[in-house]
Amino acid sequence: MLRVFLAALVAVTAPLSVDRAAAQSPAEKEVLASVHAFLDAMKAKDTAGMKLALDPVTRFTLLRPSPNGTRVMTLTGADFVRVATQPDGPTYDEPLRKPVVHIDGDLATVWAEYQVRLKGEVSHCGYDSFQLARLDGRWKILSVSDTFRTEGCGAPWP
Repeated sequence: MLRVFLAALVAVTAPLSVDRAAAQSPAEKEVLASVHAFLDAMKAKDTAGMKLALDPVTRFTLLRPSPNGTRVMTLTGADFVRVATQPDGPTYDEPLRKPVVHIDGDLATVWAEYQVRLKGEVSHCGYDSFQLARLDGRWKILSVSDTFRTEGCGAPWP
């Protein structure tokens, strides 16, 4: 009886687990391509590639735990690029999963779960929120905000 129930449950929920990437519109794919290009450049410590994905006004707002609650750190895009690409600094690998993209005209938002991996090990995780604008025909990141936790991140994603 349990096997029949489980088989029925899988049959009913299987359509819900369809890869979201396959269901994305061309515009959503363009927005995500810009975000992934930025993250790939960060992993490669490619300063020019990171700067290409950002607008000159880009700001990063990083929410970090502190003994007194949550601390808000802000960085300009240039400051973030400088920190992320230090030759002697860590190499940040930040894959995303379960991205949700919203677009209205030339404004887009991406909300996605992330893991930061340092030397293949999960350092921390949380959610990223990207705001992008289509400027001169290209999606540029205007702002990035994230949450941060070191527990409950799980093993590195495939």
